[in-house]
Amino acid sequence: MFGNKKSDEEKAAAKRMRQITTASAAAGLTVIGGQFRAPNQNPVPVDGARITIERGEEAGKRVTATRVLLTGLFALALKKDMNQMFITIENGDQVMLCPIPAKKEPQARILATMVNGEATGISKTE
Repeated sequence: MFGNKKSDEEKAAAKRMRQITTASAAAGLTVIGGQFRAPNQNPVPVDGARITIERGEEAGKRVTATRVLLTGLFALALKKDMNQMFITIENGDQVMLCPIPAKKEPQARILATMVNGEATGISKTE
């Protein structure tokens, strides 16, 4: 009677967004208005996003397309800190690369699992 009633789907979506926002904060990322945000990077919408996690030592072995997109020709000169992990958030043609301390790996995995809808492992290239 008073106010508008939310459907069960809207309630579930709002709850999921609150959980992702909390998990993002624990991993050192920011979610505002349904978008991942980082300084000097374009925001990436949470809905439809895909998160991958890499260790610095593995990421340092190759130059990724993401690094080239974000930094241009300087990608070849950039060194990655081996004590850090890197979260790559992709949604369509929007990409965000965020360094996080290696000690936040468990929180980053929880966030990736929540966003991707499945467990995310670190791939090793050998």
